[in-house]
Amino acid sequence: MVPGPDRFRAHFEGLEDSYALIGGAACSLIFDEAGLDFRATKDIDMVLCVEVVDGKFATALKAFLDAGGYAARQRSEGRREFHRFQNPKDGSYPAMLELFSNRVGIHEIEDGDELATVPVADDVLGLSAILLDPDCHAALVASRRAIDGVHVLDESLLIPFKARAFVDLYRRREAGDQAVRRDDIKKHRNDVFRLIQLLRADQKVAVAEPLKTDLRDYMEAVGTIGSFDPSRFGVQLEPSEGFELLADVYAL
Repeated sequence: MVPGPDRFRAHFEGLEDSYALIGGAACSLIFDEAGLDFRATKDIDMVLCVEVVDGKFATALKAFLDAGGYAARQRSEGRREFHRFQNPKDGSYPAMLELFSNRVGIHEIEDGDELATVPVADDVLGLSAILLDPDCHAALVASRRAIDGVHVLDESLLIPFKARAFVDLYRRREAGDQAVRRDDIKKHRNDVFRLIQLLRADQKVAVAEPLKTDLRDYMEAVGTIGSFDPSRFGVQLEPSEGFELLADVYAL
C-alpha cells in the first residue's frame, strides 16, 4: 500500500472528477480491493482530468503539499520543477507526487521532456505537468473508477499504460540512456503480468490503435531483458498464457 492513502483521500474528498491516480498507487488500491498483494510503492502519479484547475482543487492540492511539507524538485542547475514534489517532512505522506496532464500549452524543456504549464484559477499555486498524448488521456478520462473515495485508472487501462512505460524505458536504455535503471524496466514489465491476473478470460477491452501498438511492442520486447518467470513474483502464469490473454482481451 502506498503511504498516506487516508491523508490523500481526506484532502481530495469531493474532487474526484478532477483527477485519477495511475501507476503503482492505483495498482496498490486495486489489488487491495481484490484482496491480493502488490509490491511496495511510495509515490503517487496523478493525472489532471481538467484543462483548467479550479480554485477548489488547487486549494486542496496546495493544502496537501503544505501539510506534507513537500519541496518542489530542484535540478542541479537550480531550476525548480512544479510537476514533481518530493521529500515530505511528514513521513506519513507519499514520498513523491508527480503530475500528468493532457497535451495543452506545450513547451519543451532542456532534457527533451514535454511539459505543459497548467492553468490554475486565481493563481492559487504554480503548476506544470508531464504531458500525455491525446489517445492516452482520453482513454484515461473514460476509464476512471472510484475505490474507497479515490479515483483510479481501471486495471483494464492500467495494463496498456504500464506496457507503454516499459517500452519507453526499454527503448531509452537500448539507445544508450544510462539514467534508465534496469530495475525500473523490470518493474513495469512485471506489473503488466500482475495486472493480467485481474482480467477475465471472456473480457473484451476496446482501446485506440496506439495503445494496441504499445501492447504488441511490450510482448515483442518482454523477453529481451533477461529470464522472465512470473512465478518468481507470485504470478502463476506462463508468459505465453499472459500474451494469449492480452491478445484476446485487447483484440491484438
